Amino acid sequence: MIQRLVMRLWRRLFRHALQSPHDIAHLGALEDLARSGPAAWLMAQEKSRLEYLAAKDLFVRTGRSDAFDRLLECLLQLQSTSAVVQALLNEHYLERLLNEEPAAHEPEFSIGKSR
Repeated sequence: MIQRLVMRLWRRLFRHALQSPHDIAHLGALEDLARSGPAAWLMAQEKSRLEYLAAKDLFVRTGRSDAFDRLLECLLQLQSTSAVVQALLNEHYLERLLNEEPAAHEPEFSIGKSR
């Protein structure tokens, strides 16, 4: 009985989560974001966070199903943006690390050569 109740609730809450009429991310936008710098990446992440908070506030105030759909869409957008930004920041950090210390990453000796 509890399992049926939980499944009904689950289906009701997430019935439209994967049927969004809007794409989560366009390749063109991701390419533009990847070509920009770390400040733009963080600004994109902050914009997604603010959109999510606005959607959450609207849902809390109204409790309407369309507000809930918008909340889920913004949450998915925030999660995907955060994942992309984190990957870009990690890549940027590794590139800086490799460019700043090239000698530290070269082997000290080669196989077959004696010192």
